[in-house]
Amino acid sequence: MPTQYKALLIELLDYPRKRILQSMEVTHCPHAVFFNDRDEQCLTCHQGMECIWMNQNDELVDVNEKSVAELKQQLLIAVDFIDSSLSPHHLSRRQCQCDNCVWLRKVQATLDQ
Repeated sequence: MPTQYKALLIELLDYPRKRILQSMEVTHCPHAVFFNDRDEQCLTCHQGMECIWMNQNDELVDVNEKSVAELKQQLLIAVDFIDSSLSPHHLSRRQCQCDNCVWLRKVQATLDQ
């Protein structure tokens, strides 16, 4: 079960990757969305947290090396991002079938296991 659980956590990272990348303005990024903690422009960029998250969870990162606890933490950060992007009409999420709400319920059910 632990291997299956970890695989499910990794799979759940796919949706926020797409959503975060869609939300980012990357045309003027001098680092092509690779966060540079020594660059003042990165440190003051309004997309700093999204960029950091992407650099830690991108498809190029071997997330299989992360522990279950680390994967859960990264999912919680992604939940905060997705949740903050929802409009007020999503207050009754139990009935909403949009991709965001379906993913949020799936993550919650997985983390509750």
